[in-house]
Amino acid sequence: MKQAILIIIILSISFSALGQSQKEFDSLKVKLGTIFMKDQTFRRIYIEAENKLGKDSDAYEYFWEVVETQDKILEKEVTRIIDEYGWLGISQVGRLANGTLWSVLQHGSVASKKKYAPLLKASVLKEESQPSHYARLIDRMLINSGKPQLYGTQINYQSSNVPTFFPIEQPEYVNQRRKEIGLEEIQSFAKERGLEWNITQKEK
Repeated sequence: MKQAILIIIILSISFSALGQSQKEFDSLKVKLGTIFMKDQTFRRIYIEAENKLGKDSDAYEYFWEVVETQDKILEKEVTRIIDEYGWLGISQVGRLANGTLWSVLQHGSVASKKKYAPLLKASVLKEESQPSHYARLIDRMLINSGKPQLYGTQINYQSSNVPTFFPIEQPEYVNQRRKEIGLEEIQSFAKERGLEWNITQKEK
């Protein structure tokens, strides 16, 4: 009898803990949804702001100062969440909230990108995050540092009338790298964006 009561108590505690965890994930999902809205709102109207205020105006410069200030605030909020809960996966908080972690880091510091990129990659390999998010995070960080990208996600639309890929490290192996994290082949990616790709692919 005592053993049966003990089992019931243990099961009750276990189910209670599971319920609390889900409740916590639901709360984080809502919080990250709000963060995503804040992260994207100004970026969705920047073209209108540029047209209305003038690209070289003080007002337009101030517009981006406000965005950058908010970026720093959101970066602190997101990194605090990651430090406490790890990289929250799609099965835990849903696709939008999961993507918010990446979106905010994309606009954050290089230090944060370097620190949390391995967590994002681990989540991608568990199929809990999108491969394109990791690839874009790494490629943007490399391009901004003056280095060639690894996955071919970054396209230069300003170099000429025809868009081109920013330089890619050993481009003949780009498909191998893309495959390792679950991305489509570079040929398909290029075709969808009206780019040419004629570099024969190899594998090591």
